[in-house]
Amino acid sequence: MIALGLSAPLVLLSVLPISEAYAIALAGVVPLALIALSVFSAPTIEVDENLSAGRIRIPVTALGNIEVISGDALKHERGPGLSPASQFLIRGDIKTMVKIQVVDPADPTSYLLISTRNPEALASALDANRP
Repeated sequence: MIALGLSAPLVLLSVLPISEAYAIALAGVVPLALIALSVFSAPTIEVDENLSAGRIRIPVTALGNIEVISGDALKHERGPGLSPASQFLIRGDIKTMVKIQVVDPADPTSYLLISTRNPEALASALDANRP
């Protein structure tokens, strides 16, 4: 968010040779628009009878073991340990994630990796919505 807010001086300096009034107006509007765009386009995680995380949508009944990952294990899981058969929603600025096994034999996905600031809350919500 801070980096998006710092776009104001760049916009001001870029538009200043064209018009001082437009430069000042755009320097105020562009950072606000960029921040709003980043907030409203951020992926969300929802749990009911299905787990929805970004474009991932899977029934909770098809999910198995849940593991909270952080630290060095996080680097390994989203780097050399990442399986081609996995689906993931990874954000580099979030330092924790959950690894959820997919137990549905008809689904070729082996596991899900989802970045979240509240991994325990996600694991708890998944457990609470299992039959």
